[in-house]
Amino acid sequence: MSVIDADGHIIEPEVMFDYLPEEFYPRRPIPVHMPVDTVRGDFNGCWLIEGKSVPNIGSRGRTTAPVPWAERSKKIDVSLGSQTLEDMEARVSDLDRFHIDSQIVFPTMFLAAVAEDVKLEGALFHAYNTYVGQACAKSKGRVRWVALLPFRDPEAAVKEIRRASDLGASGIFTMGMVWDQNLADPEFFPIYEEAAGLDLPICVHLGWGSPQVTQLFTDSHAFFCSAIVPVMWGFMYTMGAGLLTRFPKLRLGFLETGSAWVPYAIQQIRRRVEPPTVIVYQGQRRPVDNAIDRRYYRDPEEFFRSGRAFVNCEGDEDFDYLLKHVGEDGLMCSSDFPHGDPSAEENYVTRWRERTDIPERVKEKILGKNAARFFRL
Repeated sequence: MSVIDADGHIIEPEVMFDYLPEEFYPRRPIPVHMPVDTVRGDFNGCWLIEGKSVPNIGSRGRTTAPVPWAERSKKIDVSLGSQTLEDMEARVSDLDRFHIDSQIVFPTMFLAAVAEDVKLEGALFHAYNTYVGQACAKSKGRVRWVALLPFRDPEAAVKEIRRASDLGASGIFTMGMVWDQNLADPEFFPIYEEAAGLDLPICVHLGWGSPQVTQLFTDSHAFFCSAIVPVMWGFMYTMGAGLLTRFPKLRLGFLETGSAWVPYAIQQIRRRVEPPTVIVYQGQRRPVDNAIDRRYYRDPEEFFRSGRAFVNCEGDEDFDYLLKHVGEDGLMCSSDFPHGDPSAEENYVTRWRERTDIPERVKEKILGKNAARFFRL
C-alpha cells in the first residue's frame, strides 16, 4: 500500500527570498525577532511585508504561521532543516518515521493574503516556486509541491503555471477567496484553462485569503471562521458555476478543512437548484440566480464519484456518512506535518492501518490511491 500525504507544509526560510527578481529584493520579507515574554510566548517571530506583520500579531484580523527562528519552531520534535526543506534528507527521514511514501508540500506564510501589490505578490510567489521546486527535486520523488500563482494578474499567473510545471509542480494552490474575489470569477478562467491543459489540479486550501473577512475576527476562532469556512465558499462558487463541466479536464480538491461539511454543502446547493417548495408553481418566474450557471451545473456528488473532485478527510470523522454521500473515490488524508496545530495528525498512517471498521480496499484508496489520481503521481 503506497501512502501519499496529500497535505504537508514547508516553514519558509529567509534564504527563499534570495530568489526574488533583483528589482523586488529591496522589498523582500524581513524577519522580525521578539522577546519570549510577550503575549506571543514562544511564537516570538514574524515577517514584515509591506510594513505589516505576517502572521498578523495584532488583535483584529488574527492569523497564525510559524517561522523558523521562533522558539516554538526550535522546540518541536522536527529539525529546522526538515521544516524549511533546507535538509531534504531530514524531511525524507521524517516521512519514513511516519510511514509516508510521498508528501505534497503546501506553504505556511502564504496561507494568508500578504502583499496588496500584485506585482510584489507575483515576485514572492516566483521566489517560492523556484526555491521549493529546487528543494523537492532533491527528494527523488518523495516530496512534491504545489505552485503559488498571482491570481489577480491572470496573464502573469498563466506564465507562472507554465514555469512551475517545468519545475515539477504537482498542483496549483489557492485559498477559498482571492482577496475580494470568489473562485468562480471569470477573470480566473484562463488560469483554470491552463491548469487543465497541463494536467495540474486546483488545490483549494485553508487560509486567510480575504483580508476583509479576516478583519472581522479577534480571537482564536478566526482559524475556523476566516481560514476554514472560506474553503466552503470556494466549493459553493466553483460547483455552482459548473467549473468542472466548463473545463472538462480540470480537477478540484479541498484541503485542511475536514470533509463532513461536503454532504451538507451538496444538499444546500441542490436546494438552490431545485427548491422543495410546493407553493411556487413550476414555470413561475423566479429571481435570476447568478451563482448557479445552469448551462454547466452538474450535481457535485457526480464529480466526487468520478475522480474530478476530492476532499481531504480527518481520521475521526463519520466514514459511514461520508462514504454514503461522497463515495470512496474522492477522499484523501494527510499529516499537516510539521504544523502541529488542530489540523495535524502526524501518525495517521498507523491509526488508519489499525482500523477494522473500513474495508482494506477503501483504506488503500484514502491513504494513497485517490491522492495519486488527484495529483497524477
